[in-house]
Amino acid sequence: MYQQLQSPTWTPKQIHCDLSQRVAVHAEDIIWEPTPYPGIWFGCFEANHLIQEHPLTMLTRFDPGGFFAPHGHPDGEEILVVQGMFADETGEYPAGSYLLNPEWFSHSPYSTDGCITFVKLRHHSGKNRNQIRANLNLLPWVSSSIPQIKVKPLYQQAGFTETVRIERWEPGTHLSWRSESMVKEIFVLEGIWADELGEYSAGAWLRYPPGCVYAPSSPEGCVLYVKTY
Repeated sequence: MYQQLQSPTWTPKQIHCDLSQRVAVHAEDIIWEPTPYPGIWFGCFEANHLIQEHPLTMLTRFDPGGFFAPHGHPDGEEILVVQGMFADETGEYPAGSYLLNPEWFSHSPYSTDGCITFVKLRHHSGKNRNQIRANLNLLPWVSSSIPQIKVKPLYQQAGFTETVRIERWEPGTHLSWRSESMVKEIFVLEGIWADELGEYSAGAWLRYPPGCVYAPSSPEGCVLYVKTY
């Protein structure tokens, strides 16, 4: 899914941090950057080194035996295991696992055999957030307002604006032009998702700002991680 493009050193940077702009990043454009953490690589979709508390969206790659020292997560952390087995003190989580860690949570993540995770940092402030551990492979698909799209709801909590779900689009699904009222992010897990500007295969990440007009479709069918906030 991801090419082994590598940068010599990892440094915080500004990348796609303007939430008023549409963004699309293909899997083959990800650059893996080594970090100070043993066996850990980052591939950033969204970051801003000028603002410490700016939300961060990225892939984290654990080489076999890779690990982080114990650390906390100001404003929370969201993890979707894409490949391999991710682990921390609370258990082992195979591909298809979804974790939401509130800001009071701390852990020491590692991977014995290696893994890739989709990670969002500082998107879930508030100490009364629910902590979530879910295996997508065990959750049922439920109907949505669009017959061609089934969903697996992952997160929605009273008092907070964010929603997270998995969507499955049937092959040949074409929707009319639409405009979002909130920021919408999409991470393609399987298949091909498309809009009027292109097609996006597994590993691609997109962000649509409020008011952005687009016409989504999936000629071959797909599975998506979808977040609004």
